[in-house]
Amino acid sequence: MLAAARPSDRRVRVRGDARMTTPASVALQGLRVAVTRAEGRGGPLADALRAEGASVTEIPLTRIESLDPAPLVQALARLASYDWVLLTSANAVHHLAAVATSSAQRSAVGARKLAVVGTATAEAAEQYGWRATLVPERFLAEGLVDAMAARGDVEGAQMLYPSAEGARDVLPAGLRALGAAVDVVPVYRSAPDPDGQVTLRALAAAGALDLVTVAAPSAVDALLAALPAEHARRLPVACIGPVTARAARLAGFPVKVESESATTATFVRSIVAAHTRSR
Repeated sequence: MLAAARPSDRRVRVRGDARMTTPASVALQGLRVAVTRAEGRGGPLADALRAEGASVTEIPLTRIESLDPAPLVQALARLASYDWVLLTSANAVHHLAAVATSSAQRSAVGARKLAVVGTATAEAAEQYGWRATLVPERFLAEGLVDAMAARGDVEGAQMLYPSAEGARDVLPAGLRALGAAVDVVPVYRSAPDPDGQVTLRALAAAGALDLVTVAAPSAVDALLAALPAEHARRLPVACIGPVTARAARLAGFPVKVESESATTATFVRSIVAAHTRSR
């Protein structure tokens, strides 16, 4: 059960960031939530939870590290040979844009068919003038494979996939099984954020958290690494998507919320529904 109500209108300070919560709603009144997105990525979710009355602490548990851009530079030099560009995260979009710096290169990317894994990725692409050709109904790699298969134009297609290091092989493997040629180019990796881990460990030890949000299996790994065993198995988590939820359960965390969609609005609604049921 999620914790009983506690006063939530308080000032919190994490890594120099202080905010006063002024909830417009009381749906999550008293719920103490840690948002663990990478540095600079947690703001929209944190603000949406505060608007529902939650007391939110933003604790980056991971940070995004860029990899050697040379392989992506080489891939962009032969961009005309690709039919599709596959984008499965906003981080991939921003790393692609950081390499495609000229207007000609960005126009060339926009001229390819773009397959993105969800609306957040599509919105990130639009910041650079890139309009998604395909957004699947299910915001998962599996959903993107199914959507591509339904088009009937995958066989023989050449695809560029700027990815996270160590990303699941579901997307390239699924598309190759359909007859596509997929070039996977890792452009970034998710690394633990030591400062965030220290902060989370202290709050968990003090019993100051009712729920922790995790948005990816890498966040589950970072959360597990941050906590001693006696805390890791009893800290409730809210997960974006079944892949993250599966990783959390395998790690031993009690999964209180599993949002099917990666959108902030859907995730917040799922947390509100779970908290309402637990009262």
